[in-house]
Amino acid sequence: MLGLLLFTAVATADPASIPADGKAATCLIVGRQLDYKVRNEGVLLVRAGGRWHRSRLPDGCPALQPNRILVRREASPRVCANDLFEVRDNFRPDEFGLCRFGPFEPLPRGARF
Repeated sequence: MLGLLLFTAVATADPASIPADGKAATCLIVGRQLDYKVRNEGVLLVRAGGRWHRSRLPDGCPALQPNRILVRREASPRVCANDLFEVRDNFRPDEFGLCRFGPFEPLPRGARF
């Protein structure tokens, strides 16, 4: 029962306040598609290896909003801290800003957002 309560707490907690579940990684292997969720202009959640990671963006990214997309500049199957990404409109060719990833903190397995 305690495990179920802990899982429920992690699934509904604020991703910015959940303690990291290990040491932050400099790079993640994400393949060709980057799965992400915007928390706010300073925190991005990235899914890789079957788990979510939190990237605290070093300079923030005011253009980052849930209705916009990320376009990575590198075609590599991995994403690293300090890699640049563009923030673009989902339907028009508008570019709203250029931002960079921070280190990737692993979040507890089973965390959902």
